Amino acid sequence: MKNIGVAARAFAISAFALTTVLAAPAAAATVSFENVRGAWSNAIGSSATYSNNDSANAQVRWGVPQGYGQSGYNFIGSDFGPISVTSPYSSGAFTMGEFQHLNFPISSGTSISGITLLFTAEVVVDNVNLGDRTFTYNFTHFETPNQDSTCANGGANNSGINVNGCADRVKMNFNASSDTFMIGADTYTLDIAGFLVGGNPSDGFWTKEQASNSAFIQGKINLYSLAAGVPEPSTWAMMIIGFGAAGSMVRSNRRRNVLGAA
Repeated sequence: MKNIGVAARAFAISAFALTTVLAAPAAAATVSFENVRGAWSNAIGSSATYSNNDSANAQVRWGVPQGYGQSGYNFIGSDFGPISVTSPYSSGAFTMGEFQHLNFPISSGTSISGITLLFTAEVVVDNVNLGDRTFTYNFTHFETPNQDSTCANGGANNSGINVNGCADRVKMNFNASSDTFMIGADTYTLDIAGFLVGGNPSDGFWTKEQASNSAFIQGKINLYSLAAGVPEPSTWAMMIIGFGAAGSMVRSNRRRNVLGAA
């Protein structure tokens, strides 16, 4: 019984050491984004005209119109936060700006297939202004044929979102060239969570022809790299020795119990 007690205590000490090393205390912080502005760049597939770049109402236009205005995107931003982040975890989703697609008929071959949005803001962590950070997002634009009988989204033409012709689709993704910022000793970035369309989250935004379509861009603060938390080699060695000692004591005691019973 005495050996079992010693083994149990050794095992408990080792388990406590492991828990202490791995369960680093969580630190809460608040993050705000101020002086928000956007800039469109690097249109793919067609020439584009940019206006109001590096502002809270950045615009881009493209295509040869067919009886309507030019197609294009708008990014409308404003300050937001504070957002609570418990390090080393990510935040929940939040709105970081409004996206608009002016979807008008244009001549074939004059649409873009992709473009970049540079999102710039002053990052404020726990009331400390860290200065400007720029986060990069790539947009993929799918200009569908307007007159298809079955549209690219699987719906019938002249119905629902395809009421004025087949809807187009916009998707966006995070670009790893984005800036980062520090919360404590850990590194974070402003990732995206997708679109919020009519109150519903979506990874893609289908947009109606002959209309200005709006959705909100949803962001999230994501951990980029962890500064600490991996035990030192000497700490791991002490824990392994502790577990080994506990295991040896338990095995030895079992052997003695078996011999005694025989």
